[in-house]
Amino acid sequence: MNGNPEPGSVPALIRAGIEALHPSEQRVAQVFIDRPEWTIEASAQEVADAAGTSRATVVRTAQHLGFSGYPQLRVLLARDVGLSARTVEEREPRDAVGVVRAVVRDVARAAEDLAMLVDGDDVQLGVELLLAAPTVLVIGNGLSAPVAMEAAMRLNAIGRSAEAPMDHLAQGVRARLLRPQDVCIVVSGTGSTRPTVQAARAAREAGAGVIAFTAFTGSPLTELASVSFVSGLGASSFRDEITRTTRLSQTIMVNALIRALIQADPESARLAQARMLDVIGEVFLQDPL
Repeated sequence: MNGNPEPGSVPALIRAGIEALHPSEQRVAQVFIDRPEWTIEASAQEVADAAGTSRATVVRTAQHLGFSGYPQLRVLLARDVGLSARTVEEREPRDAVGVVRAVVRDVARAAEDLAMLVDGDDVQLGVELLLAAPTVLVIGNGLSAPVAMEAAMRLNAIGRSAEAPMDHLAQGVRARLLRPQDVCIVVSGTGSTRPTVQAARAAREAGAGVIAFTAFTGSPLTELASVSFVSGLGASSFRDEITRTTRLSQTIMVNALIRALIQADPESARLAQARMLDVIGEVFLQDPL
């Protein structure tokens, strides 16, 4: 890690990186996530005992998460816990109101994590790839499919030729037909869905740029991508991610990138939006008969 991460970003970095770790390291990272205040005061051996592993694994976990070692992680976690007013341990709600409030808190936390994880260089590269792309293929399956469809719709609305086929076979065929300047946007919570990863690999082999929207660093998808935007889903583990139904943080990131694209080429977006309004106006014309 070059320098210290942004204030408030350490919990987000741990949650984003946990899936790429080995099982014993995941147990250590889960201790960091579940017991941040205790971790700040704990020695590496105490964390190892809590995770049922070795002191060396604790040090290795911190390094694999991007820190120089456990001391740096502990110091920066202390900084971020001090900045946060969030309750560390909460009871699982049993009533409907409690469940709704818990979900809203999860989404809010995911949005905070997303803001902390946004990298300026990644945003710039993503915008440059989309500006130069004659065609954009958007891929998303399962719970990520609606995000992909919205991305394609919004890109077309600002004058960018985009499509989001829902059939796995069509996705793979279209990915293979992409050209070097084209872009393939890939949305996947896990970053491991087989048809999605296969289409991303086909796009990469065709020479197209691949922009990934996922919830975990170190996934098969991020390894293929030209640029990745990690947007947590409010879940602290891979298993939790699978059971969560929200993709709001990914939708937010997609829309944010498209907004940046509009700012980079406002005239094209303005003309496309004017044409779209003409079409909408024709739909609502009254039939004189």
